[in-house]
Amino acid sequence: MHQTAIVWVGVITAGFIAGLFDSVVGGGGVITLPTLLWTGLSPYYALGTNKLAGTFASSTSSLTYFRSNKLYMPLLAWMIPFTFVGALIGVNTVLGVNQRNLRLVIFFAIVVITAVTLFKRRMGAENRFPGLSARVVAKAMVIAAALGFYDGFVGPGTGTFLLFAFLSVFQFDFLGAAGNGRVLNFTSNAAALLMFSLRGKIVIAIGLPMGVAMMIGARVGSRFAIKQGARVIRPLFVAVAVVLSVKMALSVF
Repeated sequence: MHQTAIVWVGVITAGFIAGLFDSVVGGGGVITLPTLLWTGLSPYYALGTNKLAGTFASSTSSLTYFRSNKLYMPLLAWMIPFTFVGALIGVNTVLGVNQRNLRLVIFFAIVVITAVTLFKRRMGAENRFPGLSARVVAKAMVIAAALGFYDGFVGPGTGTFLLFAFLSVFQFDFLGAAGNGRVLNFTSNAAALLMFSLRGKIVIAIGLPMGVAMMIGARVGSRFAIKQGARVIRPLFVAVAVVLSVKMALSVF
């Protein structure tokens, strides 16, 4: 097969698989970012192009969850602006942070997330969100800004972190956590995409077909998650968290 054809097949296949997983438990960037680097893009063009494709996927899954009435808009209304601003700051500071130290922190965070999910068997089984309060809103703003910043800075794993935040901090069930997390992931993707576009760090010829493939995968994944609920989301979440842990370990140690 011609080299160019291999690249297109790889980009489209990776996009579909990433969109499928990303719409349910996050972690799609773990598939798409290495794939974009494999095509020969430099790291910052890969990051920008990844945001173009990721925005396609997160918009599709967000709309699917919204139509299925799986979102809690009063909480999201507080979090969306902070996610957007955090992502803008993340892109602007991506060159000034020690990336190895950041990877080390992320690695240990993912290990903790995986362990908690495995041992707290009841987490995500039912919706125990206590409702809005000053404390809940304060936590929401901090989490939104921090994860928005991370998504703008690097990105892979953001959806998984968001899912875990909605599960552990706000005590949503798995389906509610997945839906609300998708909306915030779309917000941070859109903000980061704006900044990378202004800096000319996007290759549309690669990002567009990958984005379309991710849209299709996200549509399939989110509809499947809505039908199956925690029964399928929980094991997928643990699997993606383990993969993230291994990937981070290889890049840090």
